[in-house]
Amino acid sequence: MLDNLREDTRRLREIKTKAFPWYVIESLLFETGYQAVVLHRIAHWFKSHGIPVLGPLVARLNQFYTGVDIGPGAEIGPGLRIAHGTGIVIGGYAKIGRNALLLHQVTVGAPSPERVAKMPVIGDNVFLGAGAKVIGGIRVGDNVFIGVNAIVAQNIPDNSRVLCTSGIEISPLKTV
Repeated sequence: MLDNLREDTRRLREIKTKAFPWYVIESLLFETGYQAVVLHRIAHWFKSHGIPVLGPLVARLNQFYTGVDIGPGAEIGPGLRIAHGTGIVIGGYAKIGRNALLLHQVTVGAPSPERVAKMPVIGDNVFLGAGAKVIGGIRVGDNVFIGVNAIVAQNIPDNSRVLCTSGIEISPLKTV
């Protein structure tokens, strides 16, 4: 847990240009995305150490305070950034890799309550645009861009982008 928090803080330091202690204090006080990640790491620690009640309790407090609903069992790598966190839902058994960026109204979860064990696995360096839905027991590769309001219900290979136009378009990313 502490290693992930250190990595989250290091990534935040790269983004912020302010002097050291102020960006941490400012983020903890005012940035709901950072608050949600910190509270999730605490909830996940309780859950992974088999301490009953405290993991789900911290997760519900996180949802109430930040508007971000992350199940305490979700495995989230270091460097997760949540911009405009309101309405984000991450299922309790979902896995998200390193350095992911999630915008508001993103859902990463099961297709129905009966199939809770079927949660997505998200790779490293993935961008999930506002309103994106990643549903089911699928794998999203590394370095993937998922656009605004895209609904993803199939595996996505590494270095791809998913756009929602009149349907799903999967294409390789082009380096500029």
